Amino acid sequence: MDIMKKKANPRVRYGFYLRPSYAMSRAQCEMHDILRRQFGLEAGGKFMPHATIMSFFRSEASIERIKDAIDRSVAGRRSFVVTNTGPKPHKRTGVYLDVQHNADGSPNVAMQGLHEAAHASLMPMVHPDCEFAFKDWAGPHFWAHLTLAMADIPDFLFDEVLAFAESASPIGPPEFLAEYFHLYAFQSDDWGGAWWESMTWRLLHSWRLGA
Repeated sequence: MDIMKKKANPRVRYGFYLRPSYAMSRAQCEMHDILRRQFGLEAGGKFMPHATIMSFFRSEASIERIKDAIDRSVAGRRSFVVTNTGPKPHKRTGVYLDVQHNADGSPNVAMQGLHEAAHASLMPMVHPDCEFAFKDWAGPHFWAHLTLAMADIPDFLFDEVLAFAESASPIGPPEFLAEYFHLYAFQSDDWGGAWWESMTWRLLHSWRLGA
């Protein structure tokens, strides 16, 4: 059977992501490698370079239905410029590059609009027991970012890791074009625990916005 028509595995979670430019992807990967070698941080580097549009979500819908929902979300949209405003902390659990805002601090309207369209199209298919989709990362709380470190930063190291990332600025180009978007399937042995330790992923589909 065609994989796009199969029903989703209950151990799978999906993600819809912006694929950064080559220069931005390379810079993010370099930071993942440095943070792993210097501090033993591995969770952020388990992912491909990306900025989340919607993730993670559990669904029993077929991959074809999920793809069709994203088709509707991206239809007619054009590529847009993303500003890399540098490293920012998330509580004391993560360090990210903020790509949600423009250089003047205003939100990136095109990024927010795509998120809201994808969220509206996909949420009707999200399983009610999803561990992630119903948390405060949607709508007005959405914050597009490129993860440098997450989940496995010991509290005693957080300030040092953040300062280390800040000292590396600029990490990647100040701007890049948001042009390609990807749908991924993730699988883990324990979505309720340290899911990143056993997580694997596969790229399912790619979209390219109009010029």
